[in-house]
Amino acid sequence: MKINAELIVKLRKERFWSQDELAKASGLHLRTIQRIEKEGSASLHSKKVLAAALDINILDLNDKEMKMKTCPECNSNKIYQYKEEIESGGGYGPDLLPKAASGMFSIAKLLPVVCVECGYIRLFASEESRKKLETSKHWVQV
Repeated sequence: MKINAELIVKLRKERFWSQDELAKASGLHLRTIQRIEKEGSASLHSKKVLAAALDINILDLNDKEMKMKTCPECNSNKIYQYKEEIESGGGYGPDLLPKAASGMFSIAKLLPVVCVECGYIRLFASEESRKKLETSKHWVQV
C-alpha cells in the first residue's frame, strides 16, 4: 500500500536517526526501511510498526493522494485535491485552526479536497498543526 515516505524521512531525521536506527526501533529490516523510503510503499504491518516507532497515528502515514478516495457525501470518485498544503489565516482569510500554528507569526497548514459531483469540501490539517491541538489551552477534546 502507498505510504507517505517523505513524512517517514522527515520524522526520522528530526530524531537524528539513521535508517538502521529506525529499523531497530520498528523491528523492521534495514532493507525494508530503505525500500519504503525509496518507493513509498509498505505492508500494513510495516505501516503499523513505523507509526508506533515514530509515535504517530497510523493515518498520518497515508500517502497524501490517499486522503479521500471517494466522497463520504455522495460516494463519487471524482475527487480533487490541491497540489500542496495551504496556509490557514495569515490576515487574508479565516483562521480555520486558531492557535494551532507552530509559532507566533506562523499559520496552520491545510490540504483542501473537493468532490466535483456534489461540492463536498474536506480540509485535512497538517500533522504539525494537529500536534498543537492536544496541548493547546484554546482547544478542548469533544
